[in-house]
Order: sequence, then C-alpha cells, then structure tokens
Amino acid sequence: MRKRKFLLAGVAVIALFALLVGGIEWYAASLARVAVTVPPHSFLSITPALAGLSYEDWTTTSEDGIRLAAWFVPPEGASSKPPLIVVHGLGASKEFQINYIVLGHKLGFPVLAIDLRGHGKSEKTMTTLGWKEPLDLKAWTDLLRSKGYTSPLVWGTSLGAVTALRFVSEDPRAGGVIADAPFDNLRNSMAVHARLFFGLPSFPWVDLVSWELERRFSLDPGKVDCVEAAQKIHVPILVLAAEEDRRMPVNVVQKIYEAAPEPKRWWVIPHASHEERTFGPDFRRVVADFLDFAASYPGRR
Repeated sequence: MRKRKFLLAGVAVIALFALLVGGIEWYAASLARVAVTVPPHSFLSITPALAGLSYEDWTTTSEDGIRLAAWFVPPEGASSKPPLIVVHGLGASKEFQINYIVLGHKLGFPVLAIDLRGHGKSEKTMTTLGWKEPLDLKAWTDLLRSKGYTSPLVWGTSLGAVTALRFVSEDPRAGGVIADAPFDNLRNSMAVHARLFFGLPSFPWVDLVSWELERRFSLDPGKVDCVEAAQKIHVPILVLAAEEDRRMPVNVVQKIYEAAPEPKRWWVIPHASHEERTFGPDFRRVVADFLDFAASYPGRR
C-alpha cells in the first residue's frame, strides 16, 4: 500500500513537472509569436498631397520576395542632393512620417518614405525586428539607383533606426544615416520590453523566447546588434536619443554613438519620449545641419 502511494506521488510530481514545463514552453512560444507580429494601428488617410507636395506611389520587391510600397517626393526643380530614405518604427507606416517627409523636402532632398515589410501598403508578413528589414532598404536603393539616384541618406526611427544601421553597415552605397532611438541589441531590448510590458524578469524568459524565435521563425536575436553594426559604419552618422525614453533609454542608445567611428554626431532630444517628435526648432536645426553635412561629405559615394 505504501509503495503504491509513493508510486502515485511520484507520478503526480512528474505530471506536475511536465505540465509546468509545457506551460512555460507554451507561454514562451506565445511571446515569440507576439514579438514577430506587426502591431495593429489605426489607418491614417494622409498623403504628402495634404502638405501640398506632389508624390509618386512606388513599389518594388525585396530579394526574398516581399512586395514593398513607398512614396517618392521629388525635389522642387533640379537638386544635386542625394535621396533621403525615411524609415518608420514598429507598427507605424509612411503615413506617420509626414513631418519627416516635409522637412526633407524643405531641405531640398528627394524623399523616399517607405513601408517596411508587414506594414502599411507593403505585403503583410511578420516583422523580423531588424533582421531581414535591411533587405527592404537594399531593394529601394537598387530602385533609386536605376532611376539615377545614388548615395542615399537613411533616416530611421526605432525599428527604422535598427534597420537603417544594419543596412548602412552592410551596403557601401549608403551615404549617411540618422539613427533615432535604436536599441543596442535585440536580446537586451527583449529584456527591457519583457519588464515594461509583461512584468517578467530577463531570466529565463529572454533565453526561452530567443530559442522559440530561432526554432519557429529562424530569427536569432543575438545577430541583431546595432552596436556591432555601428562599428562598421564609415559614413556620417547622427545618433539621437529621447531624454524620457523608457524603451530605448539614453544610456542604451549612447552605446551606438560610442561604437561608431568618426564622423559622428550625438544629441539627446529634451523632454521627449519614445518616438514623440514635435519637430521643434532645435530638432529641425540638428537634423538639417547633419543632413547638409552628410550630403556634402567628401567620402560620399
């Protein structure tokens, strides 16, 4: 009788352990699915025409077969300036970048505002959080080049900044980059967001979710590293951080600036949170000064 009780107790412990492990695995898999799902956002019925700008709808396809959409806003009259590619953050789209488009146009740049894969009018697919998104910029750079526009400057915010940094570090055709509120690396960013949004400690969840991302989606968070990318950039770079950003804190973003070779610039946007950009006079001045510098940089291709 006693042996049977011990046996039943042992079976119960094993079953409870299996249930616990299965529950943890299910939750980690759920978090991995959330990570690669493009967040929904309200549709904005806005185009550059609302700001009085003429524009063209452009499309292209990435080398891994994703259909991509963008707006191209030509400069007024002849311009010797390189194209400016504007890249939005996670869950946004080119419609959210009207202020960026208007400023770039006022400064005399041809502006290409893109929808990243899975966003806006681009093909609906998962986000890879900066892993495959550089392929989008490669496709747009190919198209720009075919139309006579070379040495693009890339202005990215949040996920757009991560995408811009990784693209510019890999493609010698880029002429400069503005990285506004990027993370240092995806694993650290997962830890920050696990705490902020789910109240979870980094251990063991970052390791578990990383394993699920690689197993289910072939996405290795350890390879999405903006500090490593910055070390390989040899064109002008402006790194921006927001003073009150809890998702990409100033000290995290500063790692990217410190890793980048010269020529580089750094500015903390006062009283701003993540992706909150009011385009005040100081912001416009910092961006305009950098873009003019990058456009005339002697080493630009």
